[in-house]
Amino acid sequence: MKRIGLAVCLLLCVLFLAPAAYARRDDTTVPPGPSLNLQPPAEKLTFKGTSPCICGGTWQSNWGEMMLSQTSDGKVTGEYTHDQGKIEGTISGNSFSGRWSEAPSYQDPNDGGLMELTFSDDCMTFTGRWKYGTTGDWKENNWSGQKIQGAPKKMPE
Repeated sequence: MKRIGLAVCLLLCVLFLAPAAYARRDDTTVPPGPSLNLQPPAEKLTFKGTSPCICGGTWQSNWGEMMLSQTSDGKVTGEYTHDQGKIEGTISGNSFSGRWSEAPSYQDPNDGGLMELTFSDDCMTFTGRWKYGTTGDWKENNWSGQKIQGAPKKMPE
């Protein structure tokens, strides 16, 4: 019986005294934990690619509306309306090169291949070429577009 009484006493002490160990001056209870430093970074994040153009945004092209996203290292992905097209590649300088693919198979050589787009100096228009697969003939000057919405035109100097 003494053991049960001791256990009950111990349990009551833990239940009533433990919250006091966590009490703060404002009487809220917060368990102890690591402190978080939520300060903003000391330096601004900078673009690491070599492109003066930010091509992310919405473009109107001869293959329909095209939505592009660009990462800080120059990788570009996107979609366009013609045949539910997809595009991916890398931008360097004003040149964007990579692959295109379209429904139904999204596979070379009939529904995919290589592409190259060149952006204007103001980064608001592009012209380009594409081909079926990797060995077909280039379709020269067969892809063009104009930016209609999106990020700043050029990378800050």
